[in-house]
Amino acid sequence: MSRTRRHDAASRWIRGAVALVYLMLAVTNLLALSGPGRTVMTLLDSATAVAMGVAAFSRRPGRRGEWLALLPIIDSVALVVVTGRLHYSTTLMLTLLGVGAAVTSRRVMAAAIVLGCGGFGVTVLAQSHPTGPELAYYSVQVAFAALIGVLLQEALRRRQGQLRRAHEKVRMVADRFEQLFNASPSGVAIADGDGRVVAANPAFCELVGRPETDVVGADVSPYLPEGVDEGELPVVRPDGSTRWAYLTIGNSVVGGQPWTLVQLQDVTDRHLAEEKARDSDRLLAAVAAAARRIRTGEDARTTIIAAVRDLAAADNVSLLEPVIKDGTAREVVVTDVAGADVIGTRVPLDGTSMIARVYRSGEPIFLADPASDPRVSAALLKMVDGKSMLWQPVVAEGRVIGVLAVGWRRRVETVSDYRTRAVGLLADETALALEHEKLLRRLERMAFTDSLTALPNRRAWQEAMDRMLADAEQSGEPLTVAIADLDHFKRYNDTYGHAAGDELLQRTAAAFSAGLRDEDFLARWGGEEFVFVLPSTGAEQAVTVLDRMRAALPDAQTCSVGVATWDSRETLAQLLQRADDAMYAAKAAGRDRVHAATDERRAVRNPAARNPAA
Repeated sequence: MSRTRRHDAASRWIRGAVALVYLMLAVTNLLALSGPGRTVMTLLDSATAVAMGVAAFSRRPGRRGEWLALLPIIDSVALVVVTGRLHYSTTLMLTLLGVGAAVTSRRVMAAAIVLGCGGFGVTVLAQSHPTGPELAYYSVQVAFAALIGVLLQEALRRRQGQLRRAHEKVRMVADRFEQLFNASPSGVAIADGDGRVVAANPAFCELVGRPETDVVGADVSPYLPEGVDEGELPVVRPDGSTRWAYLTIGNSVVGGQPWTLVQLQDVTDRHLAEEKARDSDRLLAAVAAAARRIRTGEDARTTIIAAVRDLAAADNVSLLEPVIKDGTAREVVVTDVAGADVIGTRVPLDGTSMIARVYRSGEPIFLADPASDPRVSAALLKMVDGKSMLWQPVVAEGRVIGVLAVGWRRRVETVSDYRTRAVGLLADETALALEHEKLLRRLERMAFTDSLTALPNRRAWQEAMDRMLADAEQSGEPLTVAIADLDHFKRYNDTYGHAAGDELLQRTAAAFSAGLRDEDFLARWGGEEFVFVLPSTGAEQAVTVLDRMRAALPDAQTCSVGVATWDSRETLAQLLQRADDAMYAAKAAGRDRVHAATDERRAVRNPAARNPAA
């Protein structure tokens, strides 16, 4: 029974008990009270009993049913109101204690306290109750009952939390044991004192060549040669094939009953020592080659795919990687291949294809006859001429980041355990290569990107300029550089704070980027300065473009822009110096303008434009 169902059963029992109590109270008040008070309390108690009874028989009362706890509070307050006697507040005290011990919701408990204590207070103020020791006594008792109710409710919540955590821990341990048992590469079976198999993991069933339904419940003795407790032995499968396994037997007594643990470790490859040694050398060479390429930052995909093809004796191997859109992988695409012409082929992940299944489950699948399986795309099989297929997930840190599709143009009845492990190991190397490449790209972006505005930084600008100067020299097209500096940015920071200043820089970067062409280049030079590179653009055209962007700055912010067009002879430093001088000339001329550099390469700067308030 789940925790929720147990909680509902307990809640129904409590509500039923409360319904019975209030039914008895209705009878008691009918007999004990007189006048209007008898009628009012009999009706209220009866209504409460009915409501609680209905909730008790409800199949799914839910957590919202705890709000029914306010009904007894209302009855208790009403009893004091209609009788006008303070000693009836004892019922309210007991009800507060009961609510604290029965409900788990802090909101319901708070509402009960407010309703109970508040109702008691309003009743005392509205009626002419004694103002002496009696009133003080009952007031303190009600408050004390409310406090005890809160403490009881908090103790209940903590106890339930402890029980829930203990239950979850036990369930987690059981789940982990089951997962380890089922995922163990060694065949494991457990037999009872009568020699019957009560549990067997998939590896055991696979090794003995029998389905679980045939193994569980059958006699364990066929797997336990007489007089052998440990050692190698042949396992003859129903299909006539023979596997070699290393047998380990463990005996124990649990609960007064003997149990036997049978472990079969597949060691067939030990009998294929020569082939295994040769394959091991090839695998190590492939892993070493992949590792070398990974360390040097090269793309290791081709090396790994070629190694998988060689070790699996396959005809073609494809690597499919996810295409991420809006943070979600909706399809995979073939990024590298050996032995087939399928580069760029895309497979959706929202379907029932075998590739989608392996990507979602993270488990490898081998099919000796994939053409007979409707989950395998006939079109893809035709493209690779696949008669048998193996799909191996590429997993990194518990996430599937790709799929290796291994195909044979001949029918392969089974893939040896060693070759399967080799493909799995190379899949791990593939994961390492892909993650290494992703890390390098991320580090490269970090090294060349300004963290505040997400624009290229000065280092990225330097590399871009070297390339763009070379292109301009070869093509003969003009190349213009501009430096923009926000006016009075220090004063803006002092007035609105640095957070607002950072936001202004981000919005300025967005405004500048929106006005550029794809071939233009924008970088944050530092502080409040931005640098533009406009290829195939002369000074006059650049001034027009930059003036339009200057006018589009957010919050009526202004900037001063200096423009310089490369004369095809000066160095990059000289070109940048002219743009910088032009920018300070714009500052000196009153700011909020675009100024083109003169033909003089070293104009005299205005010292006044160097003040920090620029």
